[in-house]
Amino acid sequence: MDNQSLTKLQQTHLAIWNEKDRTTRDALMQTIYADDIKMYDKDFILNDRAAVSDFIDKLFAGDANFNFTIIKPMESTQHGARLYWEIRTGPQPNVLTGMDFFVVDDEKVAHLFVFMDAE
Repeated sequence: MDNQSLTKLQQTHLAIWNEKDRTTRDALMQTIYADDIKMYDKDFILNDRAAVSDFIDKLFAGDANFNFTIIKPMESTQHGARLYWEIRTGPQPNVLTGMDFFVVDDEKVAHLFVFMDAE
């Protein structure tokens, strides 16, 4: 994955997860996520862009202060990339950290594996 593609993926992924407006978020998702993206969490699997967007809606409904930030620049290997992040929630910031691993196929994210660090 070249640096330009990696930068676009990192910036757009961050924008998607911080976007409260569903229409804007869904338009951003179309640029980097495959229609049938699979998102894997330790407790569930989401099976398309709409399901991922629904999940983001639930995060904002549960905490309007939800904010996703990058803590380490994205790194890639072949058709994969990883991104370390933190999420700040609540009026008194509670910080959650983790890593997303992306599998890219045909220039779009086909699989997104989400790893949350232990609290």
